Amino acid sequence: MANNRKSLGEIFRPTESKLVTSGQPMTGQGGNTVNIAQAIDLSLPIRGLRLVFKGRLVIGTAAFTSGTPEGFLNLIQDIKVFGTNARQKGNVTLWDLDLATLWTMQHLFGNRAASFTISTTGVGGETFVPKPTTPFPANGASGYFNVATGTYDWRIVVDIPFAPFKAHGFGKQPLVVPGFLVRNEEWKDSLQVQIQFGSQSGNSTGSLGVAAATTTVTFSSYGSGSGTPTVDLYSLPVVMGLDLKDTVLPGVCSRVQSPINTVLQAAGTNAVLANLQKQPTMRVIVKTGTTTVGAVAPAFATLSDTNVTASGILLGGNRNVRNKVDIFAHKQQQPDTYDTDPIQGYLVHDFQHSGNPDSAYPGQDVGDGAAFQLLSDVTGVANAFGIVVQEQILHLPTGDLYTY
Repeated sequence: MANNRKSLGEIFRPTESKLVTSGQPMTGQGGNTVNIAQAIDLSLPIRGLRLVFKGRLVIGTAAFTSGTPEGFLNLIQDIKVFGTNARQKGNVTLWDLDLATLWTMQHLFGNRAASFTISTTGVGGETFVPKPTTPFPANGASGYFNVATGTYDWRIVVDIPFAPFKAHGFGKQPLVVPGFLVRNEEWKDSLQVQIQFGSQSGNSTGSLGVAAATTTVTFSSYGSGSGTPTVDLYSLPVVMGLDLKDTVLPGVCSRVQSPINTVLQAAGTNAVLANLQKQPTMRVIVKTGTTTVGAVAPAFATLSDTNVTASGILLGGNRNVRNKVDIFAHKQQQPDTYDTDPIQGYLVHDFQHSGNPDSAYPGQDVGDGAAFQLLSDVTGVANAFGIVVQEQILHLPTGDLYTY
């Protein structure tokens, strides 16, 4: 592999986003699923996907009794990216996560990692919602969902990266993002995106919260009183020099959420929140709070830093991979490393402070029969709910670019 300025400049050259499909209907009052298959062009490898959700909501007659803190983000129950990978010799899920958790997670590692605007005055009056912090933005005009009667146009833009979060494309070795590209050579035309929408109607509990008995809820297209909310999908292609494209055999990074509830609803010490997969692990992200009975999962009614008081990762019953200490001691590592605010309800156990996935915890070396567990002290709260996301590498990148 050449090691001159020209070659270095051709290792990672992202191009502009490329439209895959637009205007996919999102019927917020009844919920539906959109499946996008055999539509993503891999003639150029892609580093990720970009989703744009937009629509209008009119709340009439009476305000909501209460709203969810993550608001319009909760209208997307699940985003799944999956396909058949030749190196894994079978089906692989790259992402399986709700939009609220995905959007907020990205702000753990970047100050403006995704876009979210709400307008009460129509097109041209958009205002950015405040970035998530502690406390999480409350409901109301400055929050993520205003429970009062009125007309609200919203637009949410979020990227789905295939490389680990905050994996640097240049400036740190190895050059990480090209190591997790999705290419035709490994995926052919199997890559699919499945988006499941939540639901909300009047006089009911749903994705946005609890509507009053006389509340009316009307969804339509962005800036219009007709149609439905929509989702647009873009790919994020990357160009590599001809003498470099074959020096990368991309790895596979997977992020799949696992819900937890019962274990959070009873007080306990060293409660097992999750049995982790024995794979190279960059991060374990924990989200905790409560749900409202009857809400559309995984919408949270509250986000809380008190359901879990201490947390750690234990190996084999007696080895601390991450010491079990007060969660605020763990949470301080995030602003120390990424210069971002801690976010209420979110906790990160991080192994990738360097930006290099080679520093991932070697979970693949955990022996058969040994436990690899997320342990926590739990206060026990009625209707407590949580999500655990393990950012793990299923296949490490190889090739000349990653072995020199």
